[in-house]
Amino acid sequence: MSGTNQIFNNVSDITVMHPTSRKLLRIWERIRGEEAAPLRTDITMRDLVAIVPWTCILARDPHKMSYMYRLAGSAVCDTIGRQLTGTTAFEDWSNFDRETIVRGLDTVVGMKQPCVGRFLAHSFGGREVGFELVAVPVISANGRDVHALTTIAPFRDARGVKPDPLIKFKVRKIRVLWSDQLPGKPVCTPASSSDEVRRINSSFLRVIEGGKAG
Repeated sequence: MSGTNQIFNNVSDITVMHPTSRKLLRIWERIRGEEAAPLRTDITMRDLVAIVPWTCILARDPHKMSYMYRLAGSAVCDTIGRQLTGTTAFEDWSNFDRETIVRGLDTVVGMKQPCVGRFLAHSFGGREVGFELVAVPVISANGRDVHALTTIAPFRDARGVKPDPLIKFKVRKIRVLWSDQLPGKPVCTPASSSDEVRRINSSFLRVIEGGKAG
């Protein structure tokens, strides 16, 4: 694949990422080849074996601004503290944070561009866990729908801490990782001051910088 099609625009994009995020992006990049997105059936359990517990498949609800967990890995469910498969994703987040993460995922399914985000979670008992989320586009078996193949990985393993589910979530950063340079579409750069909220292509994505990332 030519350099212009590589997902990482510069070295820093990959070095700051969680190892699970890097693995998903490399798998996706290898399997998609020159296509904008691979078929979901082209990515096998063998490909994902090292990250399956942290992997989810998110589908856009066509009728409202939300996503559904079609599948959620066991480690994600254990860390959050509840079963997620079949539920509405981010349903218990604040309106601002839910809309922010949904707009980021909309670039994945609508524009076939990966996105990366970080969020901070708090439990009822006061635990604090930082997460990195990476989502890449995959085409469903029917060839029409685009889903977000996603990893949600904590910066420290918080599984097995029960009963103390995570109940409060705050987005710290979200941005597009352009897999191809699109005319007129800016690549995200760090904000000049902490806790600054900027619009990138204002119709679909907020980018948030600042705060504790985990």
